[in-house]
Amino acid sequence: MKNNLLLGSGNAGKIKEIKFYLEYFNLFTNYKIIDLSSFTSLGEPEENGSTFEENSIIKSNFFFNKTNCLTLSDDSGFTVEGMGNFPGIKTARAAKEMGGEQQVINFIFRKNPQKQKIRATFYCSLSLVGHELNQVVSGKVVGFIISNMKGNDGFGYDPFFIPSSSKKTFAEMRLKEKMTLSHRFEAFKILSTTQK
Repeated sequence: MKNNLLLGSGNAGKIKEIKFYLEYFNLFTNYKIIDLSSFTSLGEPEENGSTFEENSIIKSNFFFNKTNCLTLSDDSGFTVEGMGNFPGIKTARAAKEMGGEQQVINFIFRKNPQKQKIRATFYCSLSLVGHELNQVVSGKVVGFIISNMKGNDGFGYDPFFIPSSSKKTFAEMRLKEKMTLSHRFEAFKILSTTQK
């Protein structure tokens, strides 16, 4: 019987991408991949870390301790040039508190009224926690955010972010194009070198 690998996220878009990368990099093929829908009432971890790495580990530890399953979690977000670490580790929280991603983008451009696009960096930290495993890796991609969404695919801030290597937002790209240019790809690429 296969051991389980739990994907420690309730974000459907993120789960879809993580499954893509597991297959793309041929990772954990001897595990059954499950997500939080396999359990009831696990609760939510308190993400009180000060970095993406810390919050990712908090999530993995929380779900591993609840389920006893090897757990892979992700914490991701972006920072804007000239605004300290905003929104940073509060990227998802800012959208909830302000009423959506567009409201966060509007706030950023109100602070930068002369700019049509603003340099930004997207980050992803992946952590893997199990009985004999405690690992975290991180990736990032530099680009620009724009004020008005373009494209209908992806999730979260994908319609607002153009990586430096492209003229399209993540939401305008075909799936595989986006997946091989993203911050999550960079993190999984590192993870794949440690799991061979």
